Amino acid sequence: MNTTFPGGLAANEQLPAGDEASPAAANPEYRQRLESAAVKFEGMFIQQLLQEMRKGGEAFSAEDSIFNNRRERDMLDFADKQVADSLASQRAFGIADMIVRQMLPPAPSGKDG
Repeated sequence: MNTTFPGGLAANEQLPAGDEASPAAANPEYRQRLESAAVKFEGMFIQQLLQEMRKGGEAFSAEDSIFNNRRERDMLDFADKQVADSLASQRAFGIADMIVRQMLPPAPSGKDG
C-alpha cells in the first residue's frame, strides 16, 4: 500500500535536497518571520524557566518575604519577562538558533561536483 501525504509526496519518497525542498526558505521575509517567532518562543521558554525557579524559592521564603506581597510578585514577574526577552534577543540559550536551523534547509555548500 502506497500512502500519499498532502502535497503529493508519497510515504517512500524523499524531499528534494537544498533550496528545492522549501521555496519559501529562500524568501528573506519568511526567514525574518521565522527568526522572530523563534526568538519569541525562546523568550517564552526562558520566562517559564524563571517563573518555575522563582516558585521553588517561594517555597522556602519567610513570612516577611517579598514573595508574600502581591505587588512585589507582580513586579518580579514583570522583571522575569524583561530578563527573558533580553536573553532571548541575544539568543543566549541557543533555542532560537536551533529552531531556525531545523526549519530551514541547509545552505548550499558552494562546491561544484
